[in-house]
Amino acid sequence: MIKSLLTLALGCFTLLCHAQPYTDYIGAGHTRNITVSSSSAHSKNYFSKSAIPQNTINGQGLDGKKVEASRFLNMATFGGNQVEIEQLATSTPEAWIDSQIVLPKSAYLALTDSLAQVLYDFYLAQGEDPENISPNPGWQHLRYAWWNNAVYGKDQLRQRMAFALSQILVISDDADIGGHARGMASYYDMLINHAFGNYRDLLKDMALHPCMGSYLSHLNNPREIPEENIHPDQNFAREIMQLFTIGLYELNEDGSRRKDSLGNDIPTYNNTHIAELAKVFTGLGIGASLEGMDDPFFGQGLYGSDLTVPMIMYEEWHQPGEKAIVGDYVIPGGQTGMQDIDDAIQILFDHPNTAPFVVRQLIQRLVTSNPSRDYIYRVVQVWNNDGKGVKGNLAAVVKAILLDPEARACDGLTDPEFGKMMEPVLRLTHLYRAIGVEVPSGYFLNHGYDIENYLLQHPLSSPSVFNFYLPDHQPTGPLHDSNLNAPEFQLLNTLTALEYPNIVFGWTYYENAVNNWENGNFYSPTNASAFFEKAHGDEDLINQVDLLLTNGTMSAETRQTIKEAIKEFIPTLWGAREKINMVLYLTFISPDYMIKK
Repeated sequence: MIKSLLTLALGCFTLLCHAQPYTDYIGAGHTRNITVSSSSAHSKNYFSKSAIPQNTINGQGLDGKKVEASRFLNMATFGGNQVEIEQLATSTPEAWIDSQIVLPKSAYLALTDSLAQVLYDFYLAQGEDPENISPNPGWQHLRYAWWNNAVYGKDQLRQRMAFALSQILVISDDADIGGHARGMASYYDMLINHAFGNYRDLLKDMALHPCMGSYLSHLNNPREIPEENIHPDQNFAREIMQLFTIGLYELNEDGSRRKDSLGNDIPTYNNTHIAELAKVFTGLGIGASLEGMDDPFFGQGLYGSDLTVPMIMYEEWHQPGEKAIVGDYVIPGGQTGMQDIDDAIQILFDHPNTAPFVVRQLIQRLVTSNPSRDYIYRVVQVWNNDGKGVKGNLAAVVKAILLDPEARACDGLTDPEFGKMMEPVLRLTHLYRAIGVEVPSGYFLNHGYDIENYLLQHPLSSPSVFNFYLPDHQPTGPLHDSNLNAPEFQLLNTLTALEYPNIVFGWTYYENAVNNWENGNFYSPTNASAFFEKAHGDEDLINQVDLLLTNGTMSAETRQTIKEAIKEFIPTLWGAREKINMVLYLTFISPDYMIKK
């Protein structure tokens, strides 16, 4: 308990204290001519190391900077591991962000293709009939690529940012595009490529991607032909405003809603604006066909199409004339279809709502479900001007989000309105990255069956364009009564609440958190017991788990529950395995782990 409180206090001290530091104090490493004796200088027969009394004054026992690093990495990555935590503890979050921004990008399409070929060759070597297998990538190969990059990718901040963007600019394999893994992989590559780029460029590439075109039905969207009762499809026009840029109501720069003279919310657009914007996104069709297929044409469907190539404009199918869209802007007549699209993208990007609307959601995905108005306002200023006169620079925006005082200060640790529930995907990536996965075959293959079917989430598998949860979701009860948002709680129901402990039992006790169709040949157990067997004893074991999984914030109540649960464990031929896995199990299902501060 004392160590837990001390660790927390030191974590806050390193974050908040900027006065002249003192360098001569117990714990600073000044141990010359000092001998320490302690009754705890012993080891237990199922742990490999012993406690050293000298650590009480030489600084080795103080984890403040590591706690700070662990908490930061939980926001900025798919989960920090011991090495990353220790490295960051000797550096700064700002330096870490700068180094992440320049790292090479993890690729999805290339890896999807590669893993599909690996498995095709493997089954051929096993004597499988070539007629029964295909070298073409399927949805499972894209998922294998996603988990490989999320767990092993060095560009963790880019990966985490792309995942956040995928929950704003949503497409889903729960649609026709689900059978086109290469197209969806290229869409995710687009998110990766623009994760530190400009949001305006991302908007345009998103609008022209054939997977989005199919998902929101502006692929093969024709101009008006009144005599045949043909009118432009309005789906994409509605969603690019409602979900991707300006939202439903006019906002102030701090994210609060503007009011009219009667105190009512002010809608950002109306049905006429939707109909007019729909005319802009007409004439787009497939840009390339697969090898051996006929040249593309307007009206061509997904079959035989190369969904990695952007859509192109078929001018004869584009709606000519003026378009009066949101904000009283009129796109002039006489332009090409692509000029109309460029104008519309620019108008939506420049709309004063876009910055606070998108910024708030990025903060929710990375830091906290209920950012203060001041927090949103500060980041919006960076969105509007990155310091070099550039608007929409996502690299500057994510840096501002993660380094903001509200994200870094210790106040949030005790603020009941700060933090967020960990979504299922992040729970599993955190486990993989924190304790490791063994891959005897050399290939880490996971299709995420458990979390999709029992916890209702998997990347690129949202049930609708509205993502897995709404940014304004308020669960019935105290959160709703306090007007607090908790988006991830939309995934918490009678199914997921009961299934999660069962799934975690498999992850921890059986050390198996990987699912694939090839399990017999590509089994990948987690490395839990081997990782933690270096702990000195029960207290050190819990402290290590606390640092890695609960970011140094494990409560006294949870600690006591875990201690009581493991105190009767007797060492067996498995060494400390049962004890270690029980500590992990109870930690993973605890509120200390589920709610991140």
